[in-house]
Amino acid sequence: MGLLKFELKKIFRQKKLIWLLVVVLLGVGFVFNQNFSKKEAMKERYSEVIRPYSEEVDGLYNFYKDGELKDRLDEEMKQQQVHVIEMGTIIFRWKGIVHSEKWDEIPSIEQEFLKSVEAFEEVEGGFSSLYGLEREKAIQKNEWLLAHDLPYVDDEFPLAPALVLKQSTDILLSAGAIVFLVLFFGNALTAEKEQQTWLTLKTQPIPRRQRILMKFAGKLFVILVFILLVACIGLLIPYLFGEQAWRFDYPQLVQSGEVFSFISTSAYLARSFVLFFAAGALVFSFIILLSTQLKSSFSVLVLTGFVGSVGYSMTLMNESLHVFWNPFYVLNIPEIVAETVGGSFWVFPAGAIVWSVLILAIAIALPEGERGLLGASDVKKPFNNGKTLHVWGVRNSSLFEWRKVKRQGLLRQSAVVLVLFAMIGFFLLGQISQKKEVEYFAGVDESIAMYKNFMLDSEQRLASIDEDLKEAEKSGDEALIRYYKEDAPKQWQMMMAYYGDILANYEMGKQAYEKGDWQSFYRYQLFNNREENGEFHNEYISWRIGPRSYVLLEASKAEKEWLMKHNVQPIISGDEIPTMYESWPDKEMKKWHVEKNRKVDNSGLFSLHFYFDNYVYFIPVLLLLVVTGAGFAGEKGKRPTIQTLQTQPVMMRSIFFGKVITGVLVGVSGLVGIFAFVLLVSTLFNRFGDWYYPIFHYNSKKVVEAEGYTGMRALEGGFDFMPLGDYVLSGVALTVCIFLFLIALVHLLGIFIPRAFVVYGFAGLICGFGYILSDKLGDYAQFSPFTYLDIGRIINGEVSTVLNNPGVSVLNGCLMLVGVSVLLVGVGYGVLHLRSRYRVRKKKEILATL
Repeated sequence: MGLLKFELKKIFRQKKLIWLLVVVLLGVGFVFNQNFSKKEAMKERYSEVIRPYSEEVDGLYNFYKDGELKDRLDEEMKQQQVHVIEMGTIIFRWKGIVHSEKWDEIPSIEQEFLKSVEAFEEVEGGFSSLYGLEREKAIQKNEWLLAHDLPYVDDEFPLAPALVLKQSTDILLSAGAIVFLVLFFGNALTAEKEQQTWLTLKTQPIPRRQRILMKFAGKLFVILVFILLVACIGLLIPYLFGEQAWRFDYPQLVQSGEVFSFISTSAYLARSFVLFFAAGALVFSFIILLSTQLKSSFSVLVLTGFVGSVGYSMTLMNESLHVFWNPFYVLNIPEIVAETVGGSFWVFPAGAIVWSVLILAIAIALPEGERGLLGASDVKKPFNNGKTLHVWGVRNSSLFEWRKVKRQGLLRQSAVVLVLFAMIGFFLLGQISQKKEVEYFAGVDESIAMYKNFMLDSEQRLASIDEDLKEAEKSGDEALIRYYKEDAPKQWQMMMAYYGDILANYEMGKQAYEKGDWQSFYRYQLFNNREENGEFHNEYISWRIGPRSYVLLEASKAEKEWLMKHNVQPIISGDEIPTMYESWPDKEMKKWHVEKNRKVDNSGLFSLHFYFDNYVYFIPVLLLLVVTGAGFAGEKGKRPTIQTLQTQPVMMRSIFFGKVITGVLVGVSGLVGIFAFVLLVSTLFNRFGDWYYPIFHYNSKKVVEAEGYTGMRALEGGFDFMPLGDYVLSGVALTVCIFLFLIALVHLLGIFIPRAFVVYGFAGLICGFGYILSDKLGDYAQFSPFTYLDIGRIINGEVSTVLNNPGVSVLNGCLMLVGVSVLLVGVGYGVLHLRSRYRVRKKKEILATL
């Protein structure tokens, strides 16, 4: 117990728990602020939920009204018409309740509507906007709300404390939060090795097993504190500033495939807390194992990140690995919590705990080591055989800093890790691409079989018309007689032609791909896009845009026309282009649609596109940022080498310039090198890629309305396409400029802050705050360097479109980032210059008094 208290005291004295508090405050504050800012639009969002129901009811009403006027309704259709009228009446009242914002009455009116839909289907009616699994979920959720006397609450942007906490846990209690904790507390053991305090502990009469276990217990304490902070702050902020009704019994959907259930919010939170604790324990047990064998904090963190990212990526890619005994799958915390139905959830935290115990046992059993990653050694050979050169200040400082970077060995370790990551990424992207191709053509085969059945059913219906006509003549029903004489043959002939065209298109598309006939394949996909757009529908098949947007429909067609024009090789995925304009009824459907249509390929150019579009570029940026140091902060701390530098006849601003120049040269060379290596590997093992492959690009409203606009328009906004090669060049340029900005920022902070860890923490907070505030700047957002941190959304024009600010562009981003970088370095130079003048003046004053 005494050793545990000792470990906890060290944790408290490091003051890192304050950073946990700050991060949780920022995370919860961001979630609550976002929800609060959307409060006024709650009515509009809910109107979008019921809009598809209203549109379909209107369409059905017109259909039955037209049949009534033409005397074509049989008894069954007349019953269906009654229920359609009833649904229309309910929706009219429903809209009135929404307009009046009487949220307490929503569950009751929704129940009436669901019962009316059920009665409509009992008389052979079909309601496509709410059927199957979606209708079952709506029924069960509605029953839960009524049983617990709960009002309707906005699931997407809630303000109730329990629901805000649920949203906060989805963000803060995730794999990203574990990475954050690892960066803050993962070097506890290796830091003591580096500072030689671990040797002091080893001289004490304390068993090695106990030292390791108490280190691990300290990490478990940190995890518990983090969970407690999330729980308390996640409830306190919305309680003080939002709605004060707790609503811990509000239902949360848990779904896996076709199986689903609803659990209370309290049960959902309990799942999140337990699984996060178990996953954190698993990761820290692995870090303890590495720490007992390696001597460098950097080596431990890099190896942990490499093993974790590769294992996690492979797990997400292979569904067969989505099992409780796979330690990497346990890191997928939000998905496990939201998709594990029933008591089977608890095997995941149990499996993680078992893995933790096993890894700790290995760490205790193995003899302690002092290894270096990739053969790193403490014995350093002199540069240039010990010969030195006397050169002017800044260059001398730059060479000195470069020698330190090289002798530390971190650059070599980082380069090897990034190279391995790039190679593994190539094969992972290749497997994902192949998987999506298999799934795509499996869907084509299913569609072919489905439309063959439709054709067969239509032929049978057409063949049975004569028999049906005879039955109608026997009954004397004039309406039925007219229907089977005039309408039925026409209807089924048109349906056969419609199904036949679609079937022929699917068969043509499959044959075209097998032959490598890309023009025919694109014509097949274009036909699908046009069919989705309602261009081939007839009077017997109604068309509604549904949750899709007009931009999606028009862009999907325009993409195929671009591909045909430039004759580039296809990347097999869905036929549509997801945009920000779609209004899917729930997040799961949106996620499914985006994933279905996500294009993945391991060709050279498209690999780099994937990295820029999915934030992978931050891995080399942050790794090289750590390698190049935190400026003067890296020279301070428990072993302040800055004091030795200050005794040399070199100006501090020259040393500062040397650090910045070395960081820029090493970082930019590393970034360009890793991008070139990805391109080389992908080109050698696959292909370079098509420079003119189309990448969707948003155009802001101001651009669309400007005179001479040459892009394309749809109802929601404008768009065009940019070549893939231009996208990649823009991504590389922005990544380099972001690195320049970050290196200048950390070196400026290093002048004022004595610890490297705090420098990186402040830099992260500044960038986080800056990015959030940039969204509020509107017409001035282009003047904030933080606006350009999201490379994918900058290049494709999404940020510019959301802010309606054409000034947010790649060129302006590069200019702003470079300009601010120069300004930050200038500020650092000025501060050091003023300090030196102040010290000289103080020295003269002291000498004058002697």
